[in-house]
Amino acid sequence: MAGDLILVTGVSGYIGFKTLILSLESGFKVRAVIRKAEQAKKLESHGRVAPHVNNLQWVVIPDLSETDFYDPHLKGGVTGILHVASPLAKETDDYDRDIISPAIKITIAVLNAAHRTPSVKRVVITSSAVTLVSFAWMFGPAPPSPDLTLFTAADISSVPAEASSAMEAYFASKTLSRMATKEFMEKEKPSFEFVNLLPTMVFGPDELATNVQELMTNASGLVLRALMDVKLPPMIGATVHVDDVARAHIDGLKSSVPGNRDYILSSDVPEGICWDDAERAVKSHFPEAVEKGILKLEGSMPLKPWRLDTKETEDAFGWKPISYEETVKELVEQYLGLVEAEKK
Repeated sequence: MAGDLILVTGVSGYIGFKTLILSLESGFKVRAVIRKAEQAKKLESHGRVAPHVNNLQWVVIPDLSETDFYDPHLKGGVTGILHVASPLAKETDDYDRDIISPAIKITIAVLNAAHRTPSVKRVVITSSAVTLVSFAWMFGPAPPSPDLTLFTAADISSVPAEASSAMEAYFASKTLSRMATKEFMEKEKPSFEFVNLLPTMVFGPDELATNVQELMTNASGLVLRALMDVKLPPMIGATVHVDDVARAHIDGLKSSVPGNRDYILSSDVPEGICWDDAERAVKSHFPEAVEKGILKLEGSMPLKPWRLDTKETEDAFGWKPISYEETVKELVEQYLGLVEAEKK
């Protein structure tokens, strides 16, 4: 474990960068995959990365879907791969070309490269809890009475023939990649094991954000806007702290965590979260910001109940996720700190 050499993709992104930080702080030697060489300077100068540069190597792979590009970078005793990189939900004129197909191809490319590398023992993949539910459940209207279905990691949804939005395409890419992983493992029977991580909505402090605008670019921005004055459409009522998602990637390399399985990552299970908890946390911990109107608490984020069973995750990893209220607290602390910094 500590001291082992691992390959990590997606390190320039929200989850991937936190995974890089925790990997280095856990004592791993890391080969970090980036698409452009110029990304390295910014990432390695970060205060939590800089002390570990002796254990960090940069790997430039412009096209992550080309499996042969990984082979040279898996030599020298790489024992594990943390595969975080995947296309995001961005508007385009071809969802399959720009979101769905690349996600599947990149995942299969990583798996094939690992299959050709005897030293690789584990491949940990960032999937998503959206793969558990149907598109109708996710995007359709809330039923008259709450859906009390308890979803487990054994669930996997089908996808429609064609996505009608970038978000649907993103969800489809995660579901189809998860299916492709299982098909690959069954067909190829490689010597390594896989671990699929299925996080719900990921938010919390952003290690890469240096100003308020940057902090608003992911799911954290949705939460912050709702704590101000933005009224959002209904959202799924399940979240997980970004630190827990990163930590699960690293722990997923451990032999004590059963391999060839999927694990749901979500806080406050099984009932899910309540928006009132976020407002209560803000009023309790940041009364001055509320009084000054920095956090107006005039917005809203209606939440659709999403019941999830994470007992298998907690048994395998040996820890419980950070609560929703604590995640909100940490995010707001970062936001207020950036607001103050911009005033100076």
